[in-house]
Amino acid sequence: MSTLVEVRFLPAERSVWIAPGSTILAAAEAAGLEVVTGCTRGMCGTDPVRVPSGAEGLAAPAGHERGTLDRMGLGPDWRLACSARVERGPLVVELGTF
Repeated sequence: MSTLVEVRFLPAERSVWIAPGSTILAAAEAAGLEVVTGCTRGMCGTDPVRVPSGAEGLAAPAGHERGTLDRMGLGPDWRLACSARVERGPLVVELGTF
């Protein structure tokens, strides 16, 4: 049995508990929050989110996500909501900061 992971969203101050392996996008949807996405493959860059706390609990970005973040000039505390997979928490995600 997997342990659920807490993801807290700012500035909405909403938290949700999700299964490990879920994306930040899935967590946001479970929390009733809208995240604008384009391709949902980590390539278009429409859904960057800042992860000020707990980023070490995310799976490492795949090549396509890392390439998009690099192209956008975003540092290590930024991820793409559609691609970033939560492994452990707690995790804090800032929406709408880009």
